[in-house]
Amino acid sequence: MRPRRLAPAVALLAALALAACSGGEPSPAPAAIATPEASPAADAPSTPAPTAIATPAPAPTPEPPPEVACANGVAVEDPEARPGLVADCVALLASRDALRGEAPLDWGGGLAIGRWEGVAVGGEPPRVTGLDLRDKGLTGSIPRSIGRLRLDEVLLAGNALTGCVPSPLEDVGFRQTISADIPPTPWNNDLAELGLPWCLRYDALDAAGKVAEAGGWAILDGNGGVITTWHGLRGKAATLRIHQADAGGTSWASEFGAVAEGSLIEWREASDCWTLYRVSGAASAPASGSSRWEFPIERLAYAGIGHKSTDAYCSGDVSSAVIRVDVNAPGVIRTSEIRLPVLYGPYLIAPGYRSYDYGGMIAEHEPPFRQRDFVTTDLAEAKRLAPYWRDPDLPAGWTFVHAGSDGINYPEYGYCAGYRDDKGGADICIAFKRQRPMYRQPWRSDGSVINETRLIDGYPAFLQYSPLGPKHTALPITAAIFDPVAGIEYYVKGTYSSMRRDVDTAIAIARSLMPE
Repeated sequence: MRPRRLAPAVALLAALALAACSGGEPSPAPAAIATPEASPAADAPSTPAPTAIATPAPAPTPEPPPEVACANGVAVEDPEARPGLVADCVALLASRDALRGEAPLDWGGGLAIGRWEGVAVGGEPPRVTGLDLRDKGLTGSIPRSIGRLRLDEVLLAGNALTGCVPSPLEDVGFRQTISADIPPTPWNNDLAELGLPWCLRYDALDAAGKVAEAGGWAILDGNGGVITTWHGLRGKAATLRIHQADAGGTSWASEFGAVAEGSLIEWREASDCWTLYRVSGAASAPASGSSRWEFPIERLAYAGIGHKSTDAYCSGDVSSAVIRVDVNAPGVIRTSEIRLPVLYGPYLIAPGYRSYDYGGMIAEHEPPFRQRDFVTTDLAEAKRLAPYWRDPDLPAGWTFVHAGSDGINYPEYGYCAGYRDDKGGADICIAFKRQRPMYRQPWRSDGSVINETRLIDGYPAFLQYSPLGPKHTALPITAAIFDPVAGIEYYVKGTYSSMRRDVDTAIAIARSLMPE
């Protein structure tokens, strides 16, 4: 029987124990003997070692576009009831990558917008009110989309931003108030500390109209003469002539190339002195060897109307200005925020004063017809007697009640028709407006009511409504759209309930009254 081999560790322990008993030096441990691996048979085929196959990392899920990310119910809770905050969210997400550069910024649809880094949300209905991104390591530039926000604060110092400051941020240095007797509140910003120039600066009026140098501009009247006074800008301007490059030498050809009929162009000399034009036709791109663009324009709105006793606002010669072109601008003016009178289409909004305080503003227009006064509860008779009659597109359940035109309670040149449903009623009017401008008093309140002018289908319109929220009040909702060519106003005023609590219902009814 063969002797059993000890494991190497056991043999080593035995040798150490023996040495200790004998008092001698320990014997060296036996060298480990490598056992050769079995060799494959000579005739066995050799098997190559398997090659490791790298498993590709899964592609990152593409981020949804801002319009989708902001309407997912996470970034903005109850997005359908908060369209303003959704629009703010879209503007911020569209700005994020350009603004941050190589820096991280946690803006995204997976986090409530009120928790986004540096973003302040306030008010009712809630809106983005401020950005505090100081010392965030931002290495990008300030996108124009940020200029569309209604911000009370922008703090960006301590970053390595490049480019220029969008012009829409320049004149918001003072937040307007609802009273002409209260000075504006300074806006909290550190934009001057960035050391960046303002974008889109056109500050060289060319009285000769040649506009051959960067930063040059001229506004021409219908006879081709250059307008050089503020009073002239209130007239019927016909053409904006502008150089392709601004005063800083930046070319805006791509922006100007996107301008089309219906786009808005703003001329601004100061925060309270501005004129808003609507592009009335196709633009003329520079001819060969020229850098001069031309846009046919018509005046839509202006601010800074002088009081008849002082005429102190925005008078005299034109000195410098900022020209802005925004193909996406909605032309909305919240009249609850104005400090000085604003003329928007035919609507004169003058805080703190009566309309006749502004000399020369009210003009009489000869009506195109004469009509007999009438009041009737017979729909067929109303259609026969009422000029301009059109059947409105009404919500289900509405019925005709009466119509009339007696020059006292109803339009002197036109008619009003009353309708009712089980929730309330509305007056719907189509009338030639003999007196223009039409005076509208801004609503002095705590924000529970909004008076607003805007473009609807290219026509100036006046709206009054109360947004949903803690300060909501169920006052009648008003929508008036004016056709300046025909001189006709399409007017709807209905109860809060009958309008389905939504100013868009009133707008839809007013639009249905207009001819195709």
